[in-house]
Amino acid sequence: MKKVFLVFGLLILGLSAQSQSLDGLLDNVMSLQKKGDNAGLSSAISQLSSGIETEANDTGGDFKAGLLSQAANLSKLAPLASSGMVKEGPLKKIINTVKLMLGANRIGNMLGGGSGLIGKAAALKSGLSLMQGGSSILGSKSGGLNDLIGGAMGNVNKLDGGGLAAKAAEKALPSQLGGILSMAKGIL
Repeated sequence: MKKVFLVFGLLILGLSAQSQSLDGLLDNVMSLQKKGDNAGLSSAISQLSSGIETEANDTGGDFKAGLLSQAANLSKLAPLASSGMVKEGPLKKIINTVKLMLGANRIGNMLGGGSGLIGKAAALKSGLSLMQGGSSILGSKSGGLNDLIGGAMGNVNKLDGGGLAAKAAEKALPSQLGGILSMAKGIL
């Protein structure tokens, strides 16, 4: 009977790990590395690599090739992680690059989707926040990108309000977001 509960518990644990969002996995990987949980880190890196690859292939976008490259880099780290050979610096660099590319790719896909931006404030905020979270990879150029993101966030917040403010924000956002994506492409 104890074995049944143990197997059931492990199954539930495995399912919850699989259902963890890609965005959550990005931060979880760094947390596991800092804790020294090598087995957990190896598993999380494998899940993250697979998730990035799936999203990049499913959604396409301007950053698809870069995301697939980072997924391949992560895949190579998974076996090393199980033996404690993954160091914080190189892993953080990959994670921040993925955050920047993933956010940019999602925003680019929303802009290229042809429909308006009203009703997409949450997704835009998520993409911009991911980019901001990964911007430290840019070093001295991160301030410029973060300033652009901050300006766009002001208009994104207006999208939820409706009315004339939302329509004005929707008109301003494509050029703001396009500038952010151009800067990201130029740097990456």
